[in-house]
Amino acid sequence: MKPVHLRVLALGATAFALSPGLASAAVGAAPSVADVPRVAVSDLGLAPSNGRINLAITLKYRNQAQLDQLVALQSNPASPAYHQFLTSSQFNAAFAPTAAQYAQVAAALQRGGFSITNTFSNHTVIDAVGTIGAAEKFFSTEIHRVNQPGYGERYLNARPGVAPASIASLVRSVDGLHNLRVVSTDIARAQPQPQAPLNEGLDPDLVGQPLKGPVSSATHLSGYGPLGFSGGYDLPQQHKIPKEKGQYYTGTGRASGVVIDADFLDSDLSGFLTYFNVTRTGQATTRIPIDGGPPGGDGSGDSLETTLDVETIVSNAPGTNLYVYEFPSFNSLSYITDAYNAVVNANVVDTANSSFGGCETGIGGSTAEAWDNIAEQGSALGITFHASSGDSGSDGGCVSAPASGPHFVAVGGTSLIDTTKGKWSSENAWNGSGGGVSTVFALPSYQSGVSGVITSGRNVPDVAFDANPDTGAAFYYGGSWNTDYNPLGGTSLASPIFGATLTEINELLGARSGYFNPTLYTFWGKNGYGTKKKPFFHDITSGSNGEYTAKAGFDQVTGIGSIDGYLTGKGL
Repeated sequence: MKPVHLRVLALGATAFALSPGLASAAVGAAPSVADVPRVAVSDLGLAPSNGRINLAITLKYRNQAQLDQLVALQSNPASPAYHQFLTSSQFNAAFAPTAAQYAQVAAALQRGGFSITNTFSNHTVIDAVGTIGAAEKFFSTEIHRVNQPGYGERYLNARPGVAPASIASLVRSVDGLHNLRVVSTDIARAQPQPQAPLNEGLDPDLVGQPLKGPVSSATHLSGYGPLGFSGGYDLPQQHKIPKEKGQYYTGTGRASGVVIDADFLDSDLSGFLTYFNVTRTGQATTRIPIDGGPPGGDGSGDSLETTLDVETIVSNAPGTNLYVYEFPSFNSLSYITDAYNAVVNANVVDTANSSFGGCETGIGGSTAEAWDNIAEQGSALGITFHASSGDSGSDGGCVSAPASGPHFVAVGGTSLIDTTKGKWSSENAWNGSGGGVSTVFALPSYQSGVSGVITSGRNVPDVAFDANPDTGAAFYYGGSWNTDYNPLGGTSLASPIFGATLTEINELLGARSGYFNPTLYTFWGKNGYGTKKKPFFHDITSGSNGEYTAKAGFDQVTGIGSIDGYLTGKGL
């Protein structure tokens, strides 16, 4: 093979050279591009060969080693490449599969009997549709009908899928060879109380915002409003912008993303903001339908999740421009792959929230790796992907993907107690906080040498925020507070709280944050938790998620702990 000479990419005042020896895609077929999901099912025999199947094929990047080096430099404050993020065209020129490679994979699929249904300008994912028989032949697998308890008849690939030799060096992962339900939202409801307590929501703070919402007649409980989180975690929203009269950090000029399988009602968001006296200054929500999108409004069960995400992000960062990437369902992992690639391909948001997940071995290592690889592309562009760590505690030793990916910020759960004025008082680990050690991803460099880290793999979570539904969020849904969803919690709440926090930190810094974990761990390693009066982080030292116990420093329940958004943002 002739050496390929690559240009030097200009990155602001610095430069990053691509080594000629690593200019082409890695040679040699991976053992599989579609794992057999580790899920309990009953086999019902071969699936009909004429059944239709939709696939998302993720391609490998060129120059993977240099991409790894670049995102590490972009997240290192001591590097001249710090926060010097690429444009989409720069990424495509240096790292994306070439047009010829993309066409090669598409042509192979078409020869195999598939129709190409969607392509992306970043050449990272190709969508195709064909018959089950074509998929079995093309990917050297066998697809069976199965019964999945709780979900009925499904299909799955009974053995790993393998890419044909002609494109094996180009294909990273194939999603859609099964439609098992292996992913769900990480949402938790409070347990109804026998009688209503005094309504704490009537105590305003100095700016006239209620600390809590109305008591639900269904649960006899009330949850924290945005002041509970923006005040409790000292978000930049609580602070004036220097030299800007009467202006606060609200995420103005930034954009936040939500990736989810359902829609929501704009009237619910409006009703929530009106009650809490929050003025939204960011643009109206932009919905991005993925693969046709879900039913509109609150037409599916997971609209609870979408509503929680948007109410949390917009109320805590009311200046942000919100984009919601809505895919049809969790019935195919291909939808999630397409949604993630749509985020990086569009390159309009600073952050991308995922309030869902599933056991990484149930999802499959090849898919988890593909999702993380797309998040790494986001890192190079400056986009921070973050995900809830799960609501099942240590879950028998299986951590949740996508949170387990090292290019995702994994967000665990706590029980937050505020003062009556909405300031942080205390915090314990929530027993549902997902956490543990990945068996798919190796220990990332930013966790190497961290006391408390288990060195066999990537440790989850990285940080934690309020998730206990008993101390959770006030929730306005279907035009009412009087539902058994009010209050609502789970790491599905914790992750969008982090998203709002980082959005405002980005406004404070005047830049995206990209691959945030190395920056986070470096800052914490250098500065620790700060002082009682000026904390950078809150160390969570009590509580357990089953196998792991919260303790001083890093742990597999709350990670580093929760963040003081303003002080940490100023210090970065």
